[in-house]
Amino acid sequence: MFILERIIILRNLIVYTLHTKKASVRLNFRTSMNGKKKKTSISIVEKKAVLAAVFVLGFFSSCVSLKTPKRADLVPLQAPMTMGKYPVNVSRTIETGSYKGKIISTVVWYYFKNSKDIDSLEIAQATHIELKLSDKKHLTAILYKGNAPLKTGVLKGHLKKGYFRARHDLSLRGVPPFFWSVSSAKMQFGIGKKGQLYIDSANETNGSILIMVAGTPGFTQSLTIPVYEK
Repeated sequence: MFILERIIILRNLIVYTLHTKKASVRLNFRTSMNGKKKKTSISIVEKKAVLAAVFVLGFFSSCVSLKTPKRADLVPLQAPMTMGKYPVNVSRTIETGSYKGKIISTVVWYYFKNSKDIDSLEIAQATHIELKLSDKKHLTAILYKGNAPLKTGVLKGHLKKGYFRARHDLSLRGVPPFFWSVSSAKMQFGIGKKGQLYIDSANETNGSILIMVAGTPGFTQSLTIPVYEK
């Protein structure tokens, strides 16, 4: 949010500058020796550049940072390797805040999907997920029902500091710079000495309607998934 606040301040400054006489005088003074036609063209270019700058800065402000907790038991990933087998769903209890004590169910499979399908039928039948690091740039997740594979997902990314860092998912919707939104999602996966799976994720959405910029404060979380037991 600190980045977004700076973007808003900068946006307000630019809009104010473009609508004051002081800005007009400054631009006219620079080009007064070249004639009126030159003044007009430069003024338009300046405004286009400013609009582009606002959009570009807003676009990159959506790059939420991924926080990595300190883990003394982290086992650095090496490709190729089988990471392990894990449950399809896990339940966890919120320990702080106004929702303390509430139980949340998380579908682990959704972290490895590379499609927008819900997969509700497969998930209802599935018993576990098997993760394999195929090479340094691909993590393969297979959804199983017993010994029978139901579905396969492949994430692209790279190895970084012992983790597999999935490719940054950055999507743009709308028509910039007037109406647009940018969503940013980052994930990484690691394993502990007992085989447990670590999942760190971060999500953020920013956007603009005309000259109004808004965004979410960003959401980060870290999960520990136990090894699957029959």
